[in-house]
Amino acid sequence: MLKFIISVFLAMDVFGFHQIPSEQSQQSQTETQTQQQKQSGETTENVKKVVAKQQDETGDTDPDLQLAVISDTHISTTKQSVVKKFETALQDLNTVAPEYDVLAVGGDMTDHGLPSEYDLFNSVLKANMNQNANTFMVIGNHEWMEKKVNRNSKVTDSQLIERFKSKMNVPGIYYDQSIQGYHFITIAGEKSESTMLATYKNEANADSAYISDEQYNWLEKTLANDADSTKPIFVFLHQPITGTVYGSEWGAGLEDQKILALLKKYPQVILFSGHSHYPLNDSSNIVQDGITMVNTSSVAYTYTKGTGKNTVQSQGYVVNVYDDRVEFKAREFSTGTWIKTVTIPISKTNQLN
Repeated sequence: MLKFIISVFLAMDVFGFHQIPSEQSQQSQTETQTQQQKQSGETTENVKKVVAKQQDETGDTDPDLQLAVISDTHISTTKQSVVKKFETALQDLNTVAPEYDVLAVGGDMTDHGLPSEYDLFNSVLKANMNQNANTFMVIGNHEWMEKKVNRNSKVTDSQLIERFKSKMNVPGIYYDQSIQGYHFITIAGEKSESTMLATYKNEANADSAYISDEQYNWLEKTLANDADSTKPIFVFLHQPITGTVYGSEWGAGLEDQKILALLKKYPQVILFSGHSHYPLNDSSNIVQDGITMVNTSSVAYTYTKGTGKNTVQSQGYVVNVYDDRVEFKAREFSTGTWIKTVTIPISKTNQLN
């Protein structure tokens, strides 16, 4: 009987809650959804206590590495609501994962890449994050958008790159870092929205990620550097690879399939992407096709083509890395509840549990 009850709880944990079907009925349905999430969250916590007890007996309780992964905070000095949601997300992460080792932010930290937006982002981050954690910052397409709000701006792409490097304290827009023996790599689009429009003459490519041959060659060498097939390599690109995870119709485009083919040479790669804002309840948020690809949704708001913008939801992940598996725990920050948990074995990256 106990096994049957646990299996029921696990099924509830996997399927999570349903997204809001329309903006018009969003408020009333959000209240219902919140109650459902609270119930689901309590069930998930109960199941996790059972699992934790079982792990205590085997000595496998603490992850080797714990990541907090978020994206698309869209901090703006004129939008206090998104600032508050960023604060709430960081505070919630401190509650459920107080000793996380790495905070990774997958792009669109700011709404338009303005210096004042970076400063506000950093102020909120410093006041609310785990002070002992490493940070890993990824540039998004919105960091390139100063000219969208100031058409008279003379800022160049090179200046926007230098601004990102300076404000985020990183060596470049694509770079790698070793954190507690794990390899972190970020790749990035290299041109602003205005440059992309001028180059490709259409809106469709405005948000695409232009990746130069120089960056591709760097990635090829960097992936090979001390690669260990028994340990995941964490790769970040703000835009998803087209035709992969939930929301990837808003993909990186251009040379993204070439990038995917390169990444597939390393099955231990876990690729995180944001950009689409698509919520984390869908089963295709984590897709495995040669590598593991993960949609990270958004802290500021969620979105789908069918439902439009949902300004209530605010989402991200706690990722636990063990010797033999990686556990992705999707979190709804607005209600402080778990959405679902997905586990992949490290040695068998072609199978989801």
